[in-house]
Amino acid sequence: MKPKFLLAIFSLFASLFLLSSCDDERDINPSKLPDAAQSFISQYFPGIEVTRAEKEKDDGKKEYKAFLSNGTEITFDTNGSWISVDCTFSAVPSAIMPTAISQHLAANYPDATPVGIDRRLGGYEVSIVYTNGGISKDLMYNSDGTFFGEEMDY
Repeated sequence: MKPKFLLAIFSLFASLFLLSSCDDERDINPSKLPDAAQSFISQYFPGIEVTRAEKEKDDGKKEYKAFLSNGTEITFDTNGSWISVDCTFSAVPSAIMPTAISQHLAANYPDATPVGIDRRLGGYEVSIVYTNGGISKDLMYNSDGTFFGEEMDY
Protein backbone atom coordinates (compact mmCIF):
# COMPACT_ATOMS: atom_id res chain seq x y z
CA MET A 1 0.00 0.00 0.00
CA LYS A 2 2.91 2.35 0.70
CA PRO A 3 4.21 2.23 -2.92
CA LYS A 4 0.75 3.23 -4.24
CA PHE A 5 0.60 6.13 -1.80
CA LEU A 6 4.09 7.31 -2.81
CA LEU A 7 3.18 6.97 -6.49
CA ALA A 8 0.03 9.05 -5.94
CA ILE A 9 2.01 11.77 -4.11
CA PHE A 10 4.69 11.76 -6.82
CA SER A 11 2.02 12.05 -9.55
CA LEU A 12 0.37 14.95 -7.73
CA PHE A 13 3.63 16.89 -7.44
CA ALA A 14 4.56 16.15 -11.06
CA SER A 15 1.17 17.42 -12.22
CA LEU A 16 1.49 20.60 -10.16
CA PHE A 17 4.97 21.21 -11.54
CA LEU A 18 3.84 20.76 -15.14
CA LEU A 19 0.82 23.01 -14.69
CA SER A 20 2.86 25.74 -13.07
CA SER A 21 5.34 25.79 -15.96
CA CYS A 22 2.65 26.14 -18.64
CA ASP A 23 2.28 29.37 -20.58
CA ASP A 24 -0.19 31.83 -19.10
CA GLU A 25 -2.13 34.15 -21.37
CA ARG A 26 -5.01 36.39 -20.37
CA ASP A 27 -6.93 39.33 -21.75
CA ILE A 28 -6.38 42.65 -20.01
CA ASN A 29 -7.88 46.11 -20.33
CA PRO A 30 -5.81 48.09 -22.89
CA SER A 31 -5.26 50.73 -20.21
CA LYS A 32 -3.21 48.11 -18.31
CA LEU A 33 -0.55 48.01 -21.05
CA PRO A 34 2.75 49.52 -19.86
CA ASP A 35 2.93 53.30 -20.24
CA ALA A 36 5.69 53.03 -22.86
CA ALA A 37 3.50 50.68 -24.94
CA GLN A 38 0.56 53.07 -24.76
CA SER A 39 2.80 55.97 -25.79
CA PHE A 40 4.21 53.92 -28.71
CA ILE A 41 0.72 53.14 -29.97
CA SER A 42 -0.51 56.73 -29.73
CA GLN A 43 2.67 58.05 -31.40
CA TYR A 44 2.90 55.62 -34.34
CA PHE A 45 -0.76 54.60 -34.73
CA PRO A 46 -2.67 57.80 -33.89
CA GLY A 47 -6.44 57.52 -33.93
CA ILE A 48 -6.36 53.72 -34.21
CA GLU A 49 -8.18 51.92 -31.40
CA VAL A 50 -6.71 49.10 -29.32
CA THR A 51 -9.50 46.55 -29.57
CA ARG A 52 -7.89 43.92 -27.36
CA ALA A 53 -4.83 43.46 -25.17
CA GLU A 54 -3.20 40.40 -23.64
CA LYS A 55 -0.64 39.75 -20.97
CA GLU A 56 1.42 36.61 -21.48
CA LYS A 57 3.82 34.78 -19.29
CA ASP A 58 5.97 32.45 -21.34
CA ASP A 59 8.77 30.55 -19.60
CA GLY A 60 8.73 33.10 -16.81
CA LYS A 61 9.02 36.06 -19.21
CA LYS A 62 6.17 38.58 -19.38
CA GLU A 63 5.03 40.04 -22.68
CA TYR A 64 2.08 42.14 -23.74
CA LYS A 65 0.17 42.08 -27.02
CA ALA A 66 -1.98 44.86 -28.41
CA PHE A 67 -4.45 44.22 -31.22
CA LEU A 68 -5.45 47.33 -33.14
CA SER A 69 -8.65 47.99 -35.09
CA ASN A 70 -6.70 48.15 -38.39
CA GLY A 71 -5.44 44.55 -37.98
CA THR A 72 -2.04 45.46 -36.53
CA GLU A 73 -0.64 43.25 -33.76
CA ILE A 74 2.17 44.60 -31.57
CA THR A 75 4.14 42.62 -29.00
CA PHE A 76 5.86 44.47 -26.14
CA ASP A 77 8.26 43.36 -23.44
CA THR A 78 7.53 43.87 -19.76
CA ASN A 79 8.84 47.47 -19.93
CA GLY A 80 6.65 48.36 -22.91
CA SER A 81 9.40 48.33 -25.55
CA TRP A 82 8.20 46.84 -28.82
CA ILE A 83 9.39 43.38 -29.81
CA SER A 84 7.39 42.94 -33.00
CA VAL A 85 4.97 44.92 -35.13
CA ASP A 86 2.79 43.02 -37.60
CA CYS A 87 0.74 45.27 -39.87
CA THR A 88 -1.34 42.73 -41.77
CA PHE A 89 -3.26 45.23 -43.91
CA SER A 90 -0.97 48.27 -43.97
CA ALA A 91 2.67 49.34 -44.00
CA VAL A 92 4.77 49.46 -40.86
CA PRO A 93 5.30 53.14 -40.01
CA SER A 94 8.79 53.94 -41.31
CA ALA A 95 9.60 55.94 -38.17
CA ILE A 96 9.59 52.67 -36.18
CA MET A 97 12.49 51.30 -38.21
CA PRO A 98 16.09 52.39 -37.82
CA THR A 99 16.99 54.94 -40.51
CA ALA A 100 19.50 52.59 -42.18
CA ILE A 101 16.75 49.99 -42.69
CA SER A 102 14.27 52.53 -44.11
CA GLN A 103 16.95 53.80 -46.51
CA HIS A 104 17.89 50.28 -47.59
CA LEU A 105 14.25 49.41 -48.26
CA ALA A 106 13.66 52.58 -50.30
CA ALA A 107 16.80 52.04 -52.39
CA ASN A 108 16.57 48.28 -52.95
CA TYR A 109 12.90 47.34 -52.60
CA PRO A 110 10.95 50.35 -53.91
CA ASP A 111 8.03 48.18 -55.07
CA ALA A 112 7.66 46.46 -51.71
CA THR A 113 5.71 47.34 -48.58
CA PRO A 114 7.15 46.53 -45.15
CA VAL A 115 4.34 44.76 -43.29
CA GLY A 116 6.22 43.51 -40.24
CA ILE A 117 9.32 44.09 -38.17
CA ASP A 118 10.72 41.94 -35.36
CA ARG A 119 13.57 42.63 -33.02
CA ARG A 120 15.78 39.58 -33.01
CA LEU A 121 18.90 38.72 -31.07
CA GLY A 122 21.55 40.87 -32.74
CA GLY A 123 19.26 42.74 -35.11
CA TYR A 124 15.97 42.96 -36.98
CA GLU A 125 13.85 40.93 -39.35
CA VAL A 126 11.62 42.92 -41.72
CA SER A 127 8.81 41.27 -43.68
CA ILE A 128 8.03 42.85 -47.03
CA VAL A 129 5.35 42.20 -49.65
CA TYR A 130 5.69 43.28 -53.27
CA THR A 131 2.72 45.43 -54.21
CA ASN A 132 2.48 44.07 -57.77
CA GLY A 133 2.76 40.36 -57.13
CA GLY A 134 2.08 39.48 -53.53
CA ILE A 135 5.51 37.84 -53.20
CA SER A 136 6.88 38.20 -49.69
CA LYS A 137 10.39 38.12 -48.26
CA ASP A 138 11.99 38.35 -44.85
CA LEU A 139 15.00 40.66 -44.77
CA MET A 140 17.65 40.39 -42.06
CA TYR A 141 19.56 43.33 -40.61
CA ASN A 142 22.10 43.53 -37.81
CA SER A 143 21.60 45.81 -34.82
CA ASP A 144 22.93 48.91 -36.60
CA GLY A 145 20.61 48.35 -39.58
CA THR A 146 23.13 46.82 -41.98
CA PHE A 147 21.48 44.35 -44.37
CA PHE A 148 22.93 40.84 -44.38
CA GLY A 149 20.40 38.46 -45.94
CA GLU A 150 16.95 37.61 -47.17
CA GLU A 151 14.61 34.62 -47.30
CA MET A 152 11.62 34.01 -49.53
CA ASP A 153 8.43 33.60 -47.55
CA TYR A 154 6.40 30.74 -48.97
